[in-house]
Amino acid sequence: MNFTRNYDLVIWDWNGTLLDDTELCYSIANEMRLERGMSLMQGIEEYRTYFTFPVVDYYRRMGYTFETEPFENISRQFVAMYAERFPDCALQQCAKEALAAVLESRARQVLLSATGQEKLDEQVLHFGLNDYFERVIGGNNNLANGKADYARAFLRESGVHPARTLFVGDTDHDFEIASSIGCGCALITNGHQTREHLALLGATLVDSLCDIPALL
Repeated sequence: MNFTRNYDLVIWDWNGTLLDDTELCYSIANEMRLERGMSLMQGIEEYRTYFTFPVVDYYRRMGYTFETEPFENISRQFVAMYAERFPDCALQQCAKEALAAVLESRARQVLLSATGQEKLDEQVLHFGLNDYFERVIGGNNNLANGKADYARAFLRESGVHPARTLFVGDTDHDFEIASSIGCGCALITNGHQTREHLALLGATLVDSLCDIPALL
């Protein structure tokens, strides 16, 4: 057992972090824009400049006004299209290797996502990852709300000190959550936001999950 590890708990984000779904989200977003007569984004990097939380602000950045249709309808269309095409996604490079390294270190690890619990359970099962996690924590809907609250609740329940916890994500929202509860934070740069934006936050940046074991 490694008694000199830096962290006793790793909290993993799902979308864009362990799951490589950025290209899928970009593709769906463009199809929805085309359907509504909006101009197409010219590449994944443009998509990354728009993506933010809360998700309603992401759609506003893309030019949605919600004057002719509510945000909830737009979000549900995206969720339905995503669910249909999810099997086309792969895990990020070194995802399983990084999870195995945490397991080998004897640190605890959980998966935390704003994805609805039922959908998240199905997705994790699809990749056969259940055995890596102490718990898989999803939301009570698919509208991407409440992730910070779930993180705080689990930390209280786990008894692990926040300073002994590493939050691995891919967005400024993940960094904000980690910072608000006193966790360390590592952000992968090939997820849903640009490296340039993430570099402004002060988080540890990794270009690949292959770099995570060195942080443990």
